[in-house]
Amino acid sequence: MILLASDDATVMDRWAIAIGGRGTLVRRVTDMASVEGALAGRQPAVLLLDLALSDIAGAAGIADLRTFSPGTHIIAMSRQPSDDEGVAVLRAGARGYCNVHIDPRLLAKAVSSVQRGEVWVGRRLVDRLVSLVGATTAAPMAAENTADLELLTAREREIARLVGSGHANKAIAARLGITERTVKAHLGAVFSKLDVHDRLQLALLITGRLHRDNGAFVGRDTA
Repeated sequence: MILLASDDATVMDRWAIAIGGRGTLVRRVTDMASVEGALAGRQPAVLLLDLALSDIAGAAGIADLRTFSPGTHIIAMSRQPSDDEGVAVLRAGARGYCNVHIDPRLLAKAVSSVQRGEVWVGRRLVDRLVSLVGATTAAPMAAENTADLELLTAREREIARLVGSGHANKAIAARLGITERTVKAHLGAVFSKLDVHDRLQLALLITGRLHRDNGAFVGRDTA
Protein backbone atom coordinates (compact mmCIF):
# COMPACT_ATOMS: atom_id res chain seq x y z
CA MET A 1 0.00 0.00 0.00
CA ILE A 2 1.08 3.56 -0.72
CA LEU A 3 -0.13 6.23 1.68
CA LEU A 4 -0.72 9.80 0.50
CA ALA A 5 -0.79 12.51 3.17
CA SER A 6 -1.77 16.08 2.33
CA ASP A 7 -4.53 18.53 3.21
CA ASP A 8 -4.71 19.59 -0.45
CA ALA A 9 -7.11 17.38 -2.43
CA THR A 10 -5.76 18.62 -5.77
CA VAL A 11 -2.24 17.63 -4.82
CA MET A 12 -3.33 14.16 -3.73
CA ASP A 13 -5.31 13.69 -6.95
CA ARG A 14 -2.16 14.44 -8.93
CA TRP A 15 -0.10 12.03 -6.84
CA ALA A 16 -2.71 9.28 -7.12
CA ILE A 17 -2.84 9.59 -10.90
CA ALA A 18 0.96 9.46 -11.09
CA ILE A 19 1.34 6.24 -9.09
CA GLY A 20 -2.02 4.55 -9.64
CA GLY A 21 -3.23 2.21 -12.31
CA ARG A 22 -0.68 -0.52 -11.60
CA GLY A 23 -2.59 -2.57 -9.08
CA THR A 24 -1.23 -0.49 -6.21
CA LEU A 25 -3.55 0.15 -3.28
CA VAL A 26 -3.53 3.88 -2.56
CA ARG A 27 -4.95 5.36 0.63
CA ARG A 28 -5.37 9.07 1.36
CA VAL A 29 -5.23 10.88 4.69
CA THR A 30 -5.46 14.59 5.49
CA ASP A 31 -4.11 14.98 9.04
CA MET A 32 -1.27 13.73 11.21
CA ALA A 33 -3.48 11.62 13.46
CA SER A 34 -4.63 9.65 10.42
CA VAL A 35 -1.05 9.32 9.18
CA GLU A 36 0.05 7.87 12.52
CA GLY A 37 -2.93 5.52 12.61
CA ALA A 38 -2.28 4.24 9.09
CA LEU A 39 1.42 3.71 9.79
CA ALA A 40 0.73 1.84 13.01
CA GLY A 41 -1.99 -0.29 11.42
CA ARG A 42 -1.41 -1.08 7.74
CA GLN A 43 2.30 -0.16 7.64
CA PRO A 44 2.35 1.03 4.00
CA ALA A 45 5.35 0.43 1.77
CA VAL A 46 5.66 4.13 0.89
CA LEU A 47 4.37 7.35 2.44
CA LEU A 48 4.19 10.53 0.34
CA LEU A 49 4.18 13.20 3.02
CA ASP A 50 3.30 16.83 2.35
CA LEU A 51 5.59 18.81 4.66
CA ALA A 52 2.97 21.57 4.78
CA LEU A 53 0.60 19.26 6.63
CA SER A 54 -0.26 20.77 9.99
CA ASP A 55 1.55 19.32 13.02
CA ILE A 56 4.22 17.58 10.93
CA ALA A 57 7.06 19.61 12.53
CA GLY A 58 9.39 19.03 9.59
CA ALA A 59 12.35 16.71 10.04
CA ALA A 60 11.50 16.03 13.68
CA GLY A 61 8.06 14.86 12.64
CA ILE A 62 9.53 12.45 10.10
CA ALA A 63 11.76 10.92 12.76
CA ASP A 64 8.71 10.46 14.99
CA LEU A 65 6.65 8.88 12.19
CA ARG A 66 9.33 6.29 11.52
CA THR A 67 8.77 4.89 15.01
CA PHE A 68 5.24 3.88 14.00
CA SER A 69 6.42 1.92 10.95
CA PRO A 70 10.21 1.60 10.53
CA GLY A 71 9.75 -0.35 7.29
CA THR A 72 7.79 2.41 5.54
CA HIS A 73 9.81 4.48 3.08
CA ILE A 74 8.93 8.16 3.46
CA ILE A 75 9.17 10.60 0.56
CA ALA A 76 9.04 14.15 1.90
CA MET A 77 7.13 16.45 -0.46
CA SER A 78 8.00 20.15 -0.13
CA ARG A 79 6.19 23.24 -1.37
CA GLN A 80 9.40 25.29 -1.17
CA PRO A 81 12.30 22.85 -1.59
CA SER A 82 15.74 23.83 -0.33
CA ASP A 83 19.02 22.00 0.14
CA ASP A 84 18.96 22.60 3.90
CA GLU A 85 15.47 21.17 4.26
CA GLY A 86 16.38 18.23 2.04
CA VAL A 87 19.45 17.37 4.11
CA ALA A 88 17.41 17.66 7.32
CA VAL A 89 14.61 15.32 6.23
CA LEU A 90 17.05 12.75 4.84
CA ARG A 91 18.96 12.78 8.11
CA ALA A 92 15.65 12.22 9.89
CA GLY A 93 15.09 9.05 7.89
CA ALA A 94 13.24 10.08 4.72
CA ARG A 95 14.17 8.07 1.63
CA GLY A 96 13.21 10.76 -0.85
CA TYR A 97 12.75 14.51 -1.16
CA CYS A 98 10.67 16.08 -3.93
CA ASN A 99 8.74 19.17 -4.89
CA VAL A 100 5.03 18.76 -4.15
CA HIS A 101 4.37 19.62 -7.80
CA ILE A 102 6.91 17.17 -9.26
CA ASP A 103 6.24 15.91 -12.78
CA PRO A 104 3.98 12.81 -12.48
CA ARG A 105 6.40 10.65 -14.47
CA LEU A 106 9.24 11.54 -12.12
CA LEU A 107 7.06 10.89 -9.09
CA ALA A 108 6.31 7.40 -10.37
CA LYS A 109 10.06 6.82 -10.76
CA ALA A 110 10.71 8.19 -7.28
CA VAL A 111 8.22 5.79 -5.71
CA SER A 112 9.66 2.84 -7.62
CA SER A 113 13.19 3.82 -6.59
CA VAL A 114 12.48 4.03 -2.87
CA GLN A 115 10.55 0.76 -3.02
CA ARG A 116 13.79 -0.81 -4.29
CA GLY A 117 15.62 0.64 -1.30
CA GLU A 118 17.22 3.54 -3.16
CA VAL A 119 17.20 7.23 -2.25
CA TRP A 120 15.53 9.79 -4.54
CA VAL A 121 16.71 13.41 -4.50
CA GLY A 122 17.46 16.10 -7.07
CA ARG A 123 20.88 16.37 -8.71
CA ARG A 124 21.84 19.56 -6.86
CA LEU A 125 21.04 17.99 -3.52
CA VAL A 126 23.08 14.91 -4.46
CA ASP A 127 26.10 17.20 -4.92
CA ARG A 128 25.45 18.75 -1.49
CA LEU A 129 25.17 15.32 0.14
CA VAL A 130 28.37 14.13 -1.51
CA SER A 131 30.16 17.17 -0.10
CA LEU A 132 28.77 16.46 3.37
CA VAL A 133 29.84 12.82 3.16
CA GLY A 134 33.33 13.85 2.11
CA ALA A 135 33.57 16.36 4.94
CA THR A 136 32.85 13.78 7.65
CA THR A 137 35.31 11.32 9.11
CA ALA A 138 35.21 8.19 7.00
CA ALA A 139 34.46 4.87 8.57
CA PRO A 140 36.98 2.09 7.86
CA MET A 141 36.25 0.70 4.43
CA ALA A 142 34.85 -2.82 4.50
CA ALA A 143 37.16 -5.49 3.10
CA GLU A 144 34.70 -6.38 0.35
CA ASN A 145 34.54 -2.72 -0.73
CA THR A 146 38.33 -2.56 -0.94
CA ALA A 147 38.22 -5.62 -3.17
CA ASP A 148 35.68 -3.86 -5.39
CA LEU A 149 38.08 -0.96 -5.90
CA GLU A 150 40.64 -3.41 -7.26
CA LEU A 151 38.36 -3.71 -10.28
CA LEU A 152 39.30 -0.14 -11.21
CA THR A 153 42.32 1.20 -13.00
CA ALA A 154 44.72 3.38 -11.03
CA ARG A 155 43.23 6.54 -12.57
CA GLU A 156 39.68 5.38 -11.88
CA ARG A 157 40.54 4.68 -8.23
CA GLU A 158 42.11 8.13 -7.95
CA ILE A 159 38.98 9.81 -9.32
CA ALA A 160 36.67 7.64 -7.21
CA ARG A 161 38.52 8.62 -4.03
CA LEU A 162 38.35 12.31 -4.96
CA VAL A 163 34.58 11.98 -5.43
CA GLY A 164 34.45 10.33 -2.01
CA SER A 165 36.24 13.37 -0.59
CA GLY A 166 33.53 15.65 -1.95
CA HIS A 167 35.33 17.04 -5.02
CA ALA A 168 33.28 18.15 -8.02
CA ASN A 169 34.24 17.12 -11.56
CA LYS A 170 35.73 20.54 -12.33
CA ALA A 171 37.97 20.40 -9.26
CA ILE A 172 39.02 16.83 -10.06
CA ALA A 173 39.90 17.80 -13.62
CA ALA A 174 42.01 20.74 -12.45
CA ARG A 175 43.77 18.66 -9.82
CA LEU A 176 44.65 15.84 -12.23
CA GLY A 177 45.36 18.01 -15.27
CA ILE A 178 42.66 16.42 -17.41
CA THR A 179 39.38 17.64 -18.92
CA GLU A 180 35.98 17.41 -17.25
CA ARG A 181 34.89 15.26 -20.17
CA THR A 182 37.64 12.78 -19.32
CA VAL A 183 36.59 12.80 -15.66
CA LYS A 184 33.00 12.02 -16.68
CA ALA A 185 34.18 9.19 -18.92
CA HIS A 186 36.19 7.65 -16.07
CA LEU A 187 33.23 8.02 -13.70
CA GLY A 188 30.98 6.24 -16.17
CA ALA A 189 33.39 3.30 -16.10
CA VAL A 190 33.59 3.45 -12.29
CA PHE A 191 29.79 3.40 -11.91
CA SER A 192 29.56 0.42 -14.24
CA LYS A 193 32.35 -1.61 -12.61
CA LEU A 194 31.19 -0.95 -9.04
CA ASP A 195 27.47 -1.23 -9.88
CA VAL A 196 26.60 2.11 -8.28
CA HIS A 197 24.05 4.51 -9.72
CA ASP A 198 25.38 7.95 -8.86
CA ARG A 199 28.03 10.05 -7.10
CA LEU A 200 26.30 9.73 -3.74
CA GLN A 201 26.42 5.94 -3.76
CA LEU A 202 30.05 6.09 -4.88
CA ALA A 203 30.94 8.51 -2.09
CA LEU A 204 29.19 6.31 0.47
CA LEU A 205 31.08 3.28 -0.82
CA ILE A 206 34.43 5.04 -0.72
CA THR A 207 33.85 6.26 2.84
CA GLY A 208 32.78 2.82 4.07
CA ARG A 209 29.08 3.63 4.45
CA LEU A 210 27.92 0.98 1.97
CA HIS A 211 28.60 -2.72 1.93
CA ARG A 212 27.41 -5.57 -0.22
CA ASP A 213 24.51 -7.80 0.83
CA ASN A 214 23.86 -10.66 -1.60
CA GLY A 215 25.47 -8.67 -4.39
CA ALA A 216 23.67 -5.38 -3.73
CA PHE A 217 24.98 -2.37 -1.84
CA VAL A 218 23.13 -1.46 1.34
CA GLY A 219 23.68 1.32 3.83
CA ARG A 220 26.07 1.04 6.75
CA ASP A 221 25.04 2.70 10.03
CA THR A 222 27.77 5.19 10.95
CA ALA A 223 25.93 7.05 13.71
